[in-house]
Amino acid sequence: MPLPLVRVLRPIKQKRLTQRAEIFREIRRVMENRGYLEVDTPQRVRSPGTDVNLDAFESEERYLITSPEFHMKRLLTGGLRRIYSICHCFRKGEKTALHNPEFTMLEFYATGLELEGMMKEVEEIIWGVAQKVGVREVHYGESFCNLNPPWPRISVDEAFKEWAGWSPLDDFNEDRFYYDLVDKVERHLGLGNPTILYDYPPQLAMLARIQQANPSAARRFEVYMVGVEVANAFEELTDPDEQRKRFEKDLETRRKLSKPLYPIDEAFLDSLAHLPDCSGTALGVDRLVMLLTGAQNLAEVIAFPDGLV
Repeated sequence: MPLPLVRVLRPIKQKRLTQRAEIFREIRRVMENRGYLEVDTPQRVRSPGTDVNLDAFESEERYLITSPEFHMKRLLTGGLRRIYSICHCFRKGEKTALHNPEFTMLEFYATGLELEGMMKEVEEIIWGVAQKVGVREVHYGESFCNLNPPWPRISVDEAFKEWAGWSPLDDFNEDRFYYDLVDKVERHLGLGNPTILYDYPPQLAMLARIQQANPSAARRFEVYMVGVEVANAFEELTDPDEQRKRFEKDLETRRKLSKPLYPIDEAFLDSLAHLPDCSGTALGVDRLVMLLTGAQNLAEVIAFPDGLV
């Protein structure tokens, strides 16, 4: 069956795509005004990472990126200090109202910035873009939130005790964690104002540091608006030995689950010992555009969502 053709865009789709272009322009203006340099990194890489929850598309002998993270951090080791990238990323099996297998990421890093500083940075970047396009609050379904900072913060442990009835820091169970996060916790986050959810279990640290004062929590936060996760941030790990152990543990889990095994990015690990202290954020641009324009699913703000490619 042939794929549908786009002959005439509906007026609402034309409006959304015009708004999308405006938001992209303002993202770049806000980032440049805050001293960030826009960089390009490869979209075809030798290693897409080892994250157990992310599966990559093959591209001949390489893979399409699931994130530009590894190469951006290598640029930081080369002397750049504040960088950002707006790029397409690719993840298998992600197609819902809030997921598209090909999506747009805003990823940015700042050296010398601890996680609390990055929280403020994310608030001000999103608020700055929203103001420029004339949006002060977003509506999604029957929920809304006002974007004016500062935004409330709640720890993962507090959120799960309140809405799921257990402590993932005291008794971590990954399957239960993700089930309850989606089914019980997320619906309460980002109502009235965006919510910053912080102090993730160390088992979900991925590429983040573990708190020295509290080894039961990772230096990681996520931003939610009206129950929708829009950004994920780390205070970045700079220990190559610890990072290798995490990669190897991920690969062992992938092996047990009969998932594809991706090579470890040795160039990234070689550079990690030289990475300055920094924090980084990955922000889903399509989701942000959806919320800022009043759309109800990603297909409304992507010119060619997966079904039309």
